[in-house]
Amino acid sequence: MTSTCCKDGTTAVSTPSASTLTHRPTRPFTDQRRRVAFFGMAWVSVAFVAASAAPSPIYVLYQAAWHFDSWLLSLAFSIYAFTLLIALLTVGSVSDYLGRRPVLIGAVIAEIIALVLLLTATDIGHVLLARAIQGFATGVATSTVSAALADLSPKCNRQLGATVGSITPLAGLAAGSLASGLIIQAVDAPIPVVFTTLIAILLVGLALVLVAPETIPRHPGAVRSLLPRLHVPARSRAAFLASSFLNIGVWLTTSLVLGLFPQINRDVFNIHSGIVNGGIIALLTGSGAIAVVLTRSFTALQSAQVSAVALVAGAAIEGVAVATVDVWLFAAGAVIAGVGAGVGFSGYIRLVIQTAEPDDRAGVFSAMYVVSYLTFGIPVIIAGIVLGTFGTGSAAIGFCCLTIAASLAGLLVIRRYTQNLKR
Repeated sequence: MTSTCCKDGTTAVSTPSASTLTHRPTRPFTDQRRRVAFFGMAWVSVAFVAASAAPSPIYVLYQAAWHFDSWLLSLAFSIYAFTLLIALLTVGSVSDYLGRRPVLIGAVIAEIIALVLLLTATDIGHVLLARAIQGFATGVATSTVSAALADLSPKCNRQLGATVGSITPLAGLAAGSLASGLIIQAVDAPIPVVFTTLIAILLVGLALVLVAPETIPRHPGAVRSLLPRLHVPARSRAAFLASSFLNIGVWLTTSLVLGLFPQINRDVFNIHSGIVNGGIIALLTGSGAIAVVLTRSFTALQSAQVSAVALVAGAAIEGVAVATVDVWLFAAGAVIAGVGAGVGFSGYIRLVIQTAEPDDRAGVFSAMYVVSYLTFGIPVIIAGIVLGTFGTGSAAIGFCCLTIAASLAGLLVIRRYTQNLKR
């Protein structure tokens, strides 16, 4: 097996290894069927993330109706991230052994069950159960659909799967949160409308998965793969470690807006608006998705530099906005931070996944998302606990300071990694 130096200084396989040769599709399929399947995987990816984001503006409605403590509001947000992590650590790489389609079919069915529970919930306990199921289903789907997108990328553009895999989570977050916020403002009973719409979208996704071709054959080892572990092959570890620090900054930014902004909006800005809640989330994730498209040809170091600067600037502006009680300034900070989140996450995926063989892809994606969702979930739970003591504004400013520190550290580590590759 030979290798070549990629544009961003990383090493990519240029001739097929034995592992690659054994991972041909279970049966040949046409380019047109490949394109349809690629679209189907992108649809499923957007649908899962939209379903995860849609409840964010709705949590405060649940709290107003059922009068539970704020820490339960944070738990409802974070339990999703923790069950997602459990899925990534256990079944995250199982599609490398059982195939992409059967694993995705099970994940979509579980997601639909979670949405039905959210639709029919009558207390916070039902919401917590639904979010736990939803998190696990999303964890199963996340690494699987990312690997399927990489499998289905055209030979002339192998980076397409990684690029689309970076855009679809951001697009899903924007679509889910904004649509949810608009529905809250537009109708008297928003919860049934939000969740029945999402169920319909997931049913379309299920149909697309059912007609998609399988991209890898089954082979032994599925049961052994269920043992909790982070599977990062040796040739991917340096890139994984180098980019993880900046990824922490990316997900601290995302966690602040998705997990805490509805409470910041209510407690700091004294605004009770579903459109504002969903709109700020959409600004962050929408600007991130656009930035991914515009910077898709950037090298790893260029992506890290742009991401770090935008994350630091966005977090600083958001912190000042909270201190000065200026929601419009916070919105501006969210747009800038979104650019950093999009470019940073895209660069993270492209940097790491191009070092992985096909039979390692789902496992590597699982490891990457473990870092992401640990950062996504733990700080919000801590913030929910300390809100009563320090206040929502102080917790938000603390988030911004952590984002700045992680982003600067990430830039330094990636700079050193790329310099070492050139030696």
